[in-house]
Amino acid sequence: MSERTTILAVIPDLMFQSRVREQAQALDFEITTADTMDEAIQALERSPGLLVLDLHAMGIDTTALAADAKARAVPVLAFGRHTETGVLRAAREAGCDA
Repeated sequence: MSERTTILAVIPDLMFQSRVREQAQALDFEITTADTMDEAIQALERSPGLLVLDLHAMGIDTTALAADAKARAVPVLAFGRHTETGVLRAAREAGCDA
């Protein structure tokens, strides 16, 4: 039996987080969440297969977290408001894949 891929979700919106969790589990992914920067860094140390990152997560240095994930070869799927082009550009520059 192969090991399930883990997704690390840094999504403060509980409704959206629960939707992501449901879909990930339905696709047989393991999912873990982090609510603080320390929790996110500790979870990255366990080498998840993907980081899903809300660029507006309060208390999270999302640019630093994305760069840390990329340094560990963890793909990053980040999302934010389409009207905040500076935030989206900084995320891409930090290494976000999508």
